[in-house]
This record gives sequence, C-alpha cells and structure tokens, in this order.
Amino acid sequence: MQDSHTQILNSLSNRDNLTKLDTLGMMDLVLGFPKQCRDGAAISWQYGHGSTAQTDIRNVVYTGLGGSAIGGDLLRCLADEYGSIPIIVNRDYTLPAWVGPSTLLLAASYSGNTEETLAATTAGLKAEAQIAMVTSGGTLAKIGAAEGCPVAIVPGGQPPRTATGYLFFPALTYLQHRHFLRKDFQEDSEETFLVLEKMAKEYGPDVPVEQNPAKQLAIQLFGKIPVLYGSQGYRGVAAYRWKCQFNENTKIAAFSNVLPEQNHNEILAWVLGEKQASNWSAIFLRDPKEEELQPRIATRVAVTKELVSRTTPVHEIFAQGESLLARLLSIIYMADFVTVYLAYLYGICPTDIGYIDHLKEALAKEVSK
Repeated sequence: MQDSHTQILNSLSNRDNLTKLDTLGMMDLVLGFPKQCRDGAAISWQYGHGSTAQTDIRNVVYTGLGGSAIGGDLLRCLADEYGSIPIIVNRDYTLPAWVGPSTLLLAASYSGNTEETLAATTAGLKAEAQIAMVTSGGTLAKIGAAEGCPVAIVPGGQPPRTATGYLFFPALTYLQHRHFLRKDFQEDSEETFLVLEKMAKEYGPDVPVEQNPAKQLAIQLFGKIPVLYGSQGYRGVAAYRWKCQFNENTKIAAFSNVLPEQNHNEILAWVLGEKQASNWSAIFLRDPKEEELQPRIATRVAVTKELVSRTTPVHEIFAQGESLLARLLSIIYMADFVTVYLAYLYGICPTDIGYIDHLKEALAKEVSK
C-alpha cells in the first residue's frame, strides 16, 4: 500500500498531474508563503484622525476567527517572551468585561466581513478601547475609516488560512511601533524569511519522496487520525495550527494538546489506546533547544512518546532556526506542505471549504428572516 502512495506522490512532482487535484492552486500559495511574509513585513499602516494613545495601554486583545486568528496566537507567543504587557486572543462575538480605554483591540479579519470580529469590534468601540485593524477591506475597513482607526490594508483574494504572513507581520510591526515588545525583530525576521525560503525548496512538489520529509510524513499519515502534541509553549500553538490545517486542507479530524498539561490528564487516554486508537498517529512538535534549556520537558516528551508508541506510530517534527520567530513560523510552515500532500493522497481539493460555505449560507438565511 505504501508503495502505491509513494507512486502517487512522485507523480505529483509533475505539475500537470498536480493541477488536476489542486484546481484552485493551494500548493502555489504554500510555496509563496516566504515571499508573503517579506511583503507582509513591508505593509504600511494608515493612520486616521482618531488618537491611538489617549490612555496608557495595559493589555492587548487580538480578536479574530479561523485563519485570521492564528496571527494573534503567534503574537502572544512573542509577547510571552518579549512583551511589556499581556496579549490574549479572542475568538468570539463578545469581549471580556474588563476591556476598556486601557485596552488595545487588534481586530483582524482577512475578508473584513467576519461577523464575530465585526461584533467584537463594535463592542470594543462601545467600551472605548483603542482599536487597530488588519484586513483586506470589507466592512471592517469601512469601520476603521469612519472611526479614524489605524488600519493595515493587506492583499486579498485567497483563503484566510494561507494569509498568515499578511495578517501577522503588520500586527507585529504595529506592536513594535507602540513599544509593546522589548525587541527589534528586523534581524529575526530576515533569518525567518531565509529559513522559510529554504523549506520551500526542500519540501516543494518537485522534490521526490526520497528527499522530501513532508511527502514522507504525508504517506505515513494516510488513513490515520493525527494527534498533535506540542512539547511546550509555542509548540502548543503550533499543534493547534497543525490540527486546523488537517481540518481545512485535508478534511480529516485531528486533535491537539500541549505538554506538560497533557501529562496530567490526556496521557491516561492511551491506557485503552489499543481499543480506540488503532488508526491514530501521534506527532510531537519540538524545539531543538529542549534538551539544553528545558530538560524536564525533554524527559516528559521521552516518557510520553514511549507510552504512546505502545499503541500508535509516533513522529517528531523539530522547529528550525535560531530566533523564536524563525522557530515558530518554521514549525507551522511544515504543516502546510504535509496537509496539502495528504489531501492529494485522499484525492481531494485542499482549497475547498464547502461545509463552511454551507454554514455561512444558513446563517445568512437566518438573519434575513
């Protein structure tokens, strides 16, 4: 069976065959991610008539959904390491009750029409929060123009989950502009771009299976339910991103958790693993500096891997790069390749989101009644 899968993936090195499965060009978007990050870092902010510094900021709330929210998760990881104030990510129609004039609300909606984000932004205006926006246009951009909010207008026209560079880097630039991060990310960003460009060359469709770790992992995951474990901190965010990419690109169920929390509950789910997890496959997302900097986490990973491997195959993915920014983006970039290749194995278009579109249509009909 694996030989036949290898043949399928080898055949996808031919762009004509690839196009038949990927009619909407998802792989081209994946390959373009490094350039998108460079472009995103160069996007300028438009500053309106409204003041953005009436009150000292004590906290940042990044509000968004789906692919527009991942940028907030990445920012939170950087703020945990380098921030002067806390950042939380809000994925809801409403905002926490404590949001007020001392809150910076970063509203992110790639389309500019995400109903939850628009509702949260309206709530932020009522709470007199300071608001900045990242969007390609839509209603959110109109609100920003009317209220005089700082707005970063990014290129539109692609699935939000493929626009992480456009959504994340302008938000990072803005937080640096407001001096909420105690670090200049210029050198880290350049390292990140180079790491991502190297990965695009190593994992792209023209690289055969024998030399392509992303294709190899896709073959090994075919017919499996992925269970993602982040070894700690930012790897937990990465595990959730991998889960979402399996959901959206591959159209399969996937689950995620993070250590050490997993060791206090979910580790016991593997006791009866043979009865319920025969078609699962575990993927541990790790930092190359764990052994040196977090030996207790490294020990936890080793023991957890041994217990899980009694039931199911175990795989490991290590982040690449020296800076936290490079390691963070490199480990989520790998997911893009793996999940798209796995979609090819299942013979489906990775871009299609028919179920989400159906849900939106049903909600629209409910509003119009």
